[in-house]
Amino acid sequence: MFCPNCGANNSTEQKFCRACGLNLEKSAESLIEQMPSAQTANLLRHEKAIERFGNFALGGLGVVGLVAVTAGLYVLVTKFVITGTNIFAAVLLISFFVFAFLSLIFVVFNETLKEKKQKINPGLSTELTEPKNTGKLLEEKLFEPAASVTENSTELLYAENRTKKL
Repeated sequence: MFCPNCGANNSTEQKFCRACGLNLEKSAESLIEQMPSAQTANLLRHEKAIERFGNFALGGLGVVGLVAVTAGLYVLVTKFVITGTNIFAAVLLISFFVFAFLSLIFVVFNETLKEKKQKINPGLSTELTEPKNTGKLLEEKLFEPAASVTENSTELLYAENRTKKL
């Protein structure tokens, strides 16, 4: 552990810094509290593994979905557009698939952006989602002007000047 005062290297068992004499007990306690326990570290490892598995599963689902949509578009184009039957319905279905896919991409990117913002600033998400009632923040008080700095001293100045003239 390094001393927060002088930066000297000390062991965690020492109560005082050997260089400057600073009491290190509180610093050692706060350092121990900040270090993750074995259970917390294990939980974080499991959380990262689940996140990797989820990313893999959703990525696979996205690839299969993209292949299915591409195959559906191919069938629509070959069956309806090229043959000339129900061209309007085929164009309508193709536009539906395209815009549904674009909307899905938007939702995924928007959620990833929210997660990144929350990791950077954890308090930001609660500030944006919870509306504040500003009417209760301020209390109505009667206006009282602040006293002037020279308010009580001007009488003394006048009295001193008056005595000097006499």
